[in-house]
Order: sequence, then C-alpha cells, then structure tokens
Amino acid sequence: MAKKPVTKKKATTRKRAPTVGTMKGGVVVGGNIRAGRDVIMGDQYNDLRQQVAQISSPAEFVARAQELQTKIAEAKEQPDLLPAQVETIEVVEGQVKQVIEEAQKPKPLAARINATLTGAKAVMDSLGDSVKSAIGLGTVLAGLGQIALKLFGG
Repeated sequence: MAKKPVTKKKATTRKRAPTVGTMKGGVVVGGNIRAGRDVIMGDQYNDLRQQVAQISSPAEFVARAQELQTKIAEAKEQPDLLPAQVETIEVVEGQVKQVIEEAQKPKPLAARINATLTGAKAVMDSLGDSVKSAIGLGTVLAGLGQIALKLFGG
C-alpha cells in the first residue's frame, strides 16, 4: 500500500485592520490650514447661532433679537435682490421688530413670540437659495423661538 503524499496547508495570512490614529488640536484642511473647530465657508451665521443658544435672560434675548434684526437689514441691502425679495425681507424685519416689542413687555407671551418667529423663519425659508443669507438667518430665527419658549414660559 502506497502512502499518500503529504501536502502542506497554506498558512492563512491575517490582514490587519487599518489603524486609526487620533489627532489632537484639530484637523489639517487643505495645505497648511489647521482648523481647531468647524470650518465655515460663505456667509457665517454660526457665531450668532451659538450666541442664541447661550441666552439666559430676557434682556439678552432682546439684545440677540436686535442683533438679528441688524443682520436681516444687511441681507436686504444685497445689490442683486429683486424688489419682491426686498419686500419679503422687510416683512421678516417687521416680524422681528414685533418680537422685540413683545419681549420687552412686563409679561411677554412666549406663544406669540414663538409663532411670530416661526412665521418669520418660514418666510425666510421661502426665499431659499435666491438669497444665500436667508437659510442661515432662518435657522437663527428658529433658535430664538425655542429660547423664547424656555425664557418666557409656554
């Protein structure tokens, strides 16, 4: 009886999973730019959003709403806007003015402030891409509405 030839099994090689290193202090973005936080291109409303998120008093709420009203007025001054778009932005500006007046009352109604800001956000969102700043300002309007509910009850 002949012996079977002995065959060697191939050793299976394990592939190592790629190692993921961690970087401290940010990310290198294109070349030598080092970003410690978010990198924002274009209109920058991130700072205003962060300020809105930190509101803790009615006086601070009014100050941020006035700051937002200034940003809306700046958006209205863009040279390439159509007259209808300018009118739409003026409507939002008027709504923010109403919110400021309501917030300055001795007993402001949170539901009224939130409803006005929600309507203003919808109007800004309707402008959409035609007015680039409308998207960022709409987000700030929504944030103010949420803060109003917390501050003034509702």
